[in-house]
Amino acid sequence: MLNNVDDVGFVQALLEELSTIIPLDRSRVYATGFSNGAIMVYRLACELADRIAAIGAVSATQAAEDLPTCQPARPVPVIHFHGTDDDANPYNGGETAIGAHFLAVPDAMQFWTEQDSCPAQSQQTISGSIIHDTYEPCQSGATVELYTIEGGKHAWPGGEAVNQQMGEPTTEISATPIMWEFFSSHPMP
Repeated sequence: MLNNVDDVGFVQALLEELSTIIPLDRSRVYATGFSNGAIMVYRLACELADRIAAIGAVSATQAAEDLPTCQPARPVPVIHFHGTDDDANPYNGGETAIGAHFLAVPDAMQFWTEQDSCPAQSQQTISGSIIHDTYEPCQSGATVELYTIEGGKHAWPGGEAVNQQMGEPTTEISATPIMWEFFSSHPMP
């Protein structure tokens, strides 16, 4: 908790409040985030695995500081998209502007494949500049998927550029429908 802000507690309270207002299918609560939001969804996977069915992260991995306490209550399906030329959150890990250290993409995928009891070797397909690694079967029907965008920048694949300095997103794939398909096939067990 940076500055004593409990983001995970806020999300938990938000889910509780929403369930009193709308019919909430608790088996289909998903979390997705871009950049700092991606770091946050990894934390949710660690701390709210009993509430979050699966996560989707784009352009950032989890904070290295979270690893020692990351003990998800169950295997969590993970889908991740990351460009190899991301200057804001480099593919090989680094430090954010506020001083948080985040894992290299391969290290984050290894962490989650181990957490989810997945095979160490992925099934890989390559199309253009997109490398898609799928780790399955994993425990309890979980899957870990990684879309590496060769030359990709700090951008949501198929979306709009954050700004000119960050670079244009790939148009070879669109993360949104791919992520939705992933979520749809991974309800809470």
